[in-house]
Amino acid sequence: MNYLNMIPYFLCKAKKENKRFFIQFGGQGNSFFKEMQILYERNDLNEFFDVAFAAIEYCLNRDDIKSHSDIFYPEGFPLKDWLEKRKHPKENHLSICTITFPGNQITQLGNLYAFIKNGYDPEEFFPYIHSTTGHSGGLQAAVIFALGKKGKDLLEIIYKFIIWYTIAGYHVQKAYGFREVPKDLLEWSLKVDREKPYPMAVVSNISFSLLEDLIEEFHEKFPDTRTFPIKISLINGKNIFVITGHADNLALFRKFYYEYFINNNYKWNYIPVSAPFHRWDTMKEKIYDFYNDEACKNITITGKDLKIPVISFTDDAVNLQKIQNIAEYLADAMMNQVLYWDKAISPLFDVETKIDYVIDFGPGKITTILTKLALENYPTKHIEIHSCVGRAGLNHVLKKVNPDHCDES
Repeated sequence: MNYLNMIPYFLCKAKKENKRFFIQFGGQGNSFFKEMQILYERNDLNEFFDVAFAAIEYCLNRDDIKSHSDIFYPEGFPLKDWLEKRKHPKENHLSICTITFPGNQITQLGNLYAFIKNGYDPEEFFPYIHSTTGHSGGLQAAVIFALGKKGKDLLEIIYKFIIWYTIAGYHVQKAYGFREVPKDLLEWSLKVDREKPYPMAVVSNISFSLLEDLIEEFHEKFPDTRTFPIKISLINGKNIFVITGHADNLALFRKFYYEYFINNNYKWNYIPVSAPFHRWDTMKEKIYDFYNDEACKNITITGKDLKIPVISFTDDAVNLQKIQNIAEYLADAMMNQVLYWDKAISPLFDVETKIDYVIDFGPGKITTILTKLALENYPTKHIEIHSCVGRAGLNHVLKKVNPDHCDES
């Protein structure tokens, strides 16, 4: 078999066996950098990273950011130097919104760009895709994918969206600021959790109603925390939630219920990000500063531009093909709206909907795990989930096969 005639495995399964696909993208809170380093090794992503570096450089050279770079980029953002190991970023630095927002996006878009460049041409593959979604910031990547672009057109929209997300991170951090954790709580957290507190934390193995009760009890015990109350901002599964609040308040909550959590096997993990999102009071009216920023206004996409349905993670699970101003909607959804992962992946549960495969573009495997757990409640649905994450994951998805019988012979 001539290798030039071979096609990607899942495209072969689509064409030969009429398989149908659901595409998902992960969100914030993943440790993206190691994954990005693996992608940087790929020769087929050279032009992609050139665009990513150019977008970051553009943002860093904006007057408003240059004048506050010591605050929002205390160690700079020398992404190319980091990837080529001339410099080494500190983990705490990678958690700042101005770094982690574009860092996560560049990583998942690198996977997507390799996917499309290596044979998953949207014109050929889209007829077999039911819909797509993203977890939190991953919804932007889902939108980019749904545009059906490739080559230079794809790189052009990627450039605009990296700028969009980098500047969004700047506006979020500017609105929220940097809040210090008292020394005693910091020391306790470092001793118990071996990490500093962050303003978002995953709480699992606990019911929604009990977690709500604990939060209310905590606010009654510590009424000063009501000024920026702890909230359940992401509902990732039946017993998997993300709570948000000031980092010091989450540390106090953690300390107050520590023994109770241990005794009842409730799990706790901080998310390494420097501001809480999926709650309106992080930015309040300052989100309009981002709406009016050229970085946001330059994204002129409407729902009519999307070639496949993009399912939102909001409570109404709206299809973004119905949305007029996509750029503003994405910011509002990520910053202001509670996330419901079961809503985002709701097509998977519809007994009338044929979906055979889920492909996850990361970063990380959190959304892969969340979707697998959600499908456990639907044993009649036989859906395979495949992750693009890491060398093995991406190589698996990109492998070429004989188009006559979808194997490698």
